[in-house]
Amino acid sequence: MDNSIGHDHDADGSPADRFPADVVKQGKPDTRPPKPNALGDPTKHDRIKQMGLDPATEINAYFEHLGQADPEEMGLPEGETIERYRPTLHTWGPWGAFQHGAPPAAILTHALQRCPGLPDGMRTTRVAVDILGAVPYTEMRTRARITRPGKQILKVEAELLAEDRNGNWRAVASAAAWRMAVLETDEVEKSFARPIPGPEQATVGGPLYDDWDCGYIDSIDITSLPDPDEPDGHHRIHWVRTDKPIVAGDTTDGVEYLMSMVDVANGVGASLDPREWMFMNTDLVVHLHREPRGEWIGISAKASIGPDGIGMTAADLYDVHGPVGRSMQTLLVRPQST
Repeated sequence: MDNSIGHDHDADGSPADRFPADVVKQGKPDTRPPKPNALGDPTKHDRIKQMGLDPATEINAYFEHLGQADPEEMGLPEGETIERYRPTLHTWGPWGAFQHGAPPAAILTHALQRCPGLPDGMRTTRVAVDILGAVPYTEMRTRARITRPGKQILKVEAELLAEDRNGNWRAVASAAAWRMAVLETDEVEKSFARPIPGPEQATVGGPLYDDWDCGYIDSIDITSLPDPDEPDGHHRIHWVRTDKPIVAGDTTDGVEYLMSMVDVANGVGASLDPREWMFMNTDLVVHLHREPRGEWIGISAKASIGPDGIGMTAADLYDVHGPVGRSMQTLLVRPQST
């Protein structure tokens, strides 16, 4: 019997239905055993506490909403909506004292999806995130605005702001999304992406659990299995899910849910040993021909490394009903310091 994920469109709950803010999956441990050989910061809890966060208080979300800020106090135009957030331990990244790339992408998508003035009858078809600098563990602020209005095609942009040492709020990441008017095209629906085995066939935990030690990796569930097209090769298919909403007390829609995890494509598709090489992505671009549904996100990712310290990770993205889109990431490749 072929259990590969193809184009099965049986009814299923959306992540917003499956993961309201107060739902925690049963049986998942709060913490995983120590990984002495993994990459990460063994003193992360102490360092986060030094930054003003309490590691003993674990909020079941990536961010806590702190209300709105006065745009004029930040030197921004009157009338803009500025949302304030506090990052939690689940945003901790493996490369240093800054956030993993997934939570900034998630909170920016959250801002894009909730931008004031968005019309009904459209959905997000592409999200492009640029990481402009290290995203700290201090208070974050978002602003979003429609930059290209339209009835058929619309563009919305957002910024993630952090306060610098001089008290100025600067953008540490930005994002832009194209939205298009929806129209029923069931009779011509197709995808050229290959089918892959579903999460029920993935029985081995992903390598991220063994190779990385950080708050974000501990916040997600990853299973993997050999690529059926390369059963004896390095490449594996990964399925990822999380019980963490982006913002505590809020729901997470399908696009936001996918964007809270798809950044891990760089890690699961790695072609280099992370103990010998650093390969940080500076961006994340996701194209969606279909809106994702359900708790599992499938990732089939592969990295290409150039001869001059620059690389690229490309991934096909799935839910349990079939392909939903593709992602691309640009990599800065450097040897790990010894």
